[in-house]
Amino acid sequence: MAKGSKFESFLTLVVGGSAGFGLLVLTSRSWKACGVHLNGVGNGPTLLFVGVPVAFVVNLVLFNFVYRFSRKGQGFFTALLAAAVAIAIADLALYSWAGTPTFTPAPICPGNVPSWWPKSIPT
Repeated sequence: MAKGSKFESFLTLVVGGSAGFGLLVLTSRSWKACGVHLNGVGNGPTLLFVGVPVAFVVNLVLFNFVYRFSRKGQGFFTALLAAAVAIAIADLALYSWAGTPTFTPAPICPGNVPSWWPKSIPT
């Protein structure tokens, strides 16, 4: 794949980076609401050393790939919309995998989903 422009690299960092940050905030809020503690380490180091690399790499690579693929023959906004939809789907899948803990007691989080999560969005 050819090297993109500086604007494309900036756009990748801004959109992909902010989506990764949003995923980490959402996961952190879910873990706090459900009382999740991983192996006695706590949530901060786990999210810092595991969550940050996974969230940012997935979001940056996915945005860059989808944006470049959609940009060929299409306009700027079409490619941006396609990349945003792809990131939203990937982040929902990542949140469903890591953000909804399956090992918490049912009274804290019924159905392993925090009470503030909208019922219309499946996890």
